[in-house]
Amino acid sequence: MKEKIKLVRGDNVYIFSEAAPVEVPIDPTEYRFKLALINRRYDEVLNMVRSANLVGQSIIAYLQKKGYPEVALHFVKDEKTRFGLALECGNLEVALESAKVLDDKAVWQALGEAALMQGNHQIVEMAYQRTKDFEKLSFLYLITGNMEKLQKMMKIAQIRK
Repeated sequence: MKEKIKLVRGDNVYIFSEAAPVEVPIDPTEYRFKLALINRRYDEVLNMVRSANLVGQSIIAYLQKKGYPEVALHFVKDEKTRFGLALECGNLEVALESAKVLDDKAVWQALGEAALMQGNHQIVEMAYQRTKDFEKLSFLYLITGNMEKLQKMMKIAQIRK
């Protein structure tokens, strides 16, 4: 007995077989979400993110794979994952929030590097301060022309000797 899907309409799949047609109810949330994403209907995607029960690693992985880390950020609660996604899509503000929560040297180093690539000197400065990378911090002050803070760094270096 061969069964074939002949029709998907709304929340039902209609299967026609030799015996009798069968109506199977489905949850269309995931395919509607993916369809909205493919059609670049981002307002609909964000509404679904906020209201639908789509949360799961498969959705997050799908969004990352398809190049939508900024949409995946709306799903993620885990700070380490949020941090990685925020860096991937260049959202330094979200990455900074996660770095503050995680408070890990490697996280601050990655944030400092990303902020430097984007030219965000305030976040770079904060990252170098948190990692106690005084050489890079001094160099940052030198290249940005912040002589006042560079003088303070020199005084601190003399005291530490």
